[in-house]
Amino acid sequence: VQEEQIFLKFSTAKLSQFGISLGEINDTLIQQNVVLPGGRIDAAEQDIIVETSGNFRTVEDIKSILITIPGTQHTVAIEDLLEVERGYIDPPKDLAYFNGRQAIVISVSIIPGTNSVEFGERLTKRLNQLESELPIGYVVEYATFQPDLVEVAVDGGLNNVYMTLVIVLVVVMLFLGVRTGLIVGSFVPMTMLLGMITMRFFQIELERVSIASSIIALGMLVDNGIVIAEDIRTRLEHGEEKRQACIETGRTLSIPLLTSSLTTILAFVPMVMIDGQTGDYAFSLPMVVILLLLCSWFLSMYMTPAMCFWFMKVKPKEDEANRDSAPALSADAKDKDLYSGSFYRVYRGLLQQMLRFRVIVLVLAASALFFGGFVSTKLVREFFGPSERNQFLVYLDLPAGYTIHTSEDVVNRLTTWLSDKEKNPEITSTIAYVGTGGPRFFLVLSPFDPDPHLAFLVVNTEKSRQVPELIQRVRQHLNDAFPEVSGRVKQMWMGSEEPGFVEVRLYGLNANYLFEKGAQLVAGLKAMPGTLDVKSTWENKIRKVLVVVDQARARRAGITSREVAMSLQAHMDGAEVTEFREGDLAIPVIFRSVEQERKALSDFRNVNVYSKEGVSVPLTQIANLRMEWDYYRISRRNQEKCLTVEVKHEFLKAPELLAATKPLIENLDLNEGYHWEVGGELEAQAETMEKLTRWLPLCVFGILALLIWQFSSFRKPLIIFITIPLAFAGSFFGLAVMRAPFDFFAMLGLLSLAGVIINNGIVLLDKIDVETSQGSDPYNAVLTAAISRFRPILMTTVTTVLGVMPLIVLKDPLFYSMAVILASGLIFGTMLTLGAVPVIYSLMFRVKRPQAQ
Repeated sequence: VQEEQIFLKFSTAKLSQFGISLGEINDTLIQQNVVLPGGRIDAAEQDIIVETSGNFRTVEDIKSILITIPGTQHTVAIEDLLEVERGYIDPPKDLAYFNGRQAIVISVSIIPGTNSVEFGERLTKRLNQLESELPIGYVVEYATFQPDLVEVAVDGGLNNVYMTLVIVLVVVMLFLGVRTGLIVGSFVPMTMLLGMITMRFFQIELERVSIASSIIALGMLVDNGIVIAEDIRTRLEHGEEKRQACIETGRTLSIPLLTSSLTTILAFVPMVMIDGQTGDYAFSLPMVVILLLLCSWFLSMYMTPAMCFWFMKVKPKEDEANRDSAPALSADAKDKDLYSGSFYRVYRGLLQQMLRFRVIVLVLAASALFFGGFVSTKLVREFFGPSERNQFLVYLDLPAGYTIHTSEDVVNRLTTWLSDKEKNPEITSTIAYVGTGGPRFFLVLSPFDPDPHLAFLVVNTEKSRQVPELIQRVRQHLNDAFPEVSGRVKQMWMGSEEPGFVEVRLYGLNANYLFEKGAQLVAGLKAMPGTLDVKSTWENKIRKVLVVVDQARARRAGITSREVAMSLQAHMDGAEVTEFREGDLAIPVIFRSVEQERKALSDFRNVNVYSKEGVSVPLTQIANLRMEWDYYRISRRNQEKCLTVEVKHEFLKAPELLAATKPLIENLDLNEGYHWEVGGELEAQAETMEKLTRWLPLCVFGILALLIWQFSSFRKPLIIFITIPLAFAGSFFGLAVMRAPFDFFAMLGLLSLAGVIINNGIVLLDKIDVETSQGSDPYNAVLTAAISRFRPILMTTVTTVLGVMPLIVLKDPLFYSMAVILASGLIFGTMLTLGAVPVIYSLMFRVKRPQAQ
């Protein structure tokens, strides 16, 4: 909204003809335009307020004010001396154009806990009502309408949840049979529903991150139900009474499953503790997983045993008659009978060979770890990936010193081309901000500081897949048709910093030296093939007229330096004299020179300087003028002078771009006392990693303490921790094969993977302890425990891997790398849990293989 002003435009030559100074006009206006009380009249014990008139009621009142001509009795009206004009602030501020037409932009944000889609429907209905009440010619349109984007993102996420839920149910039924599968399957939606109830207490809404977190958690939360149902089924197959089997399963597995859930939760705690913009963005991911895991443990202890008691039907492996007459079978014989399927036989034989050639297994595991570490150094690294929104951004930077009118002209030319349906049929609308960055309509998008030579556009397209091609087209058009503009065209991004964005900050005391080195670095980067958006934050130098006041001459003329500055301000930009009150509005009344004198540089020398006494002298009689170049901006960071050079690359990611930039930085050969540092995406990533790892040692200690308490042993937790980096190696192989970047959510995926691997390890080692306590020799205890936990661990892996497949197949822009990490890491980690863990256990506890085997 452009503010109104009333301009009193004067001509120095005309005022000189009448011998009237601006001071006299100023005093006359101020003395007349007053609203002061005239006292009170006490009449019949009541006060009557007396008020004198004088304030301007119309613009005509200002025009008709009479000014006395010095030395005469004659007066002249202000309108005969000055041009009185009512208009808008000039130069304008914060202009906005929608589809090439000047607009007023209103930004509306919803309060937390509001359904964005439903609010959008109510807002649209209300705006339609308001539009009908506006004057003819005014229309209301959406520049950016978030509810539609939210609806698409949420519906897509929920569809992925439904797909994952179906996949999990199908897998469980294939492994456990229809009846048992439905028992475990009913456990999953109940856990999700209970999780949604608890999410409300933590003010977590259904949004993109929380929905994707539910998908990731599905494979983890089903594990508790599978383990409980599988153990009850095994007990029933051994002939145990159903009620007793359900109670004993809950009693024996409650602590191991709680421990495994808590260790997984502790792996997610560092994510919860991240603060700042990234923490706000990712907060719901760990919280949703933590809440669902706790709900999963609770329901697995109560709901699953009850469902098994009511609905599970399992026939013992031998009927009652045969069991009464036949000699009792040993536990090992029963287990061999229970696990006599072809898959179990293959796994038993393979595991026996691995226990026989333990050294070879360890060498292979170490080799996999080594190659996984090597692959990790070759991965593409980025913090957050690009967004899939059907929008892109255009930044227009004119040289510093250009007026907002020039920026406005550039924006109008560009929006005209963008709105051309023949040249850009994919573009649906544009919103342009001149001299300002506009409202903050996206969490990670920070508007730039207002500046008249800068402009910013948001371009909306029909589909998100059209954005990359349009970005190239607009970038090329800017290069061809706008040589005076430094244009930056960007795809929107997910995280706090733009992907691939690198800042190089130069620090030091001498501004000239920093500017010189910054210009050298900018020139080197522009010469590098493929670089984009190279910019120095100090921009270019601008011309400045330095008015050097001769204090001796000025004092003789009765002029002060302050009066020189105020006279120049009034002549060029204008100075506020008084206010014109209209209703509840206060409109400034501004003195300024007529446009012909204001824009003619030659007339600047003839500007009259006025003193308080009304004396006026030409500027050149009391001051010397000279033109020089000066800095438009000198920035500081942490109280040090800091020049920042920004750069992106067409193909290279931020780490690769920094590596290519380092030789240019080293060639600067900075003097002693000057230094440089890296900002942008790499700095944001380092800060987030520091916050993430700040709590990691404490959480690792907590996991270790839980495992030591669970097993009353130091060696068993060590076995589990050894397998974690091996699983990480598998995840690195997966990222390399799928060509997925190692981004922020991939790092969180590693923590999630560690939690699942620990969970599987706990279940397996706990079963070894159970078998040993029941009298099995150590070797058969290891063998039997691994075989009995083969199906639950394999089911957990299959459900988790297939559960995240929708994110992988659809290449979710936010969680693709995380899903790849979980899928590939779990596949590799499961082989380790079922193979390497028994081998490492047998070595650490010196388990000897029987000679017969």
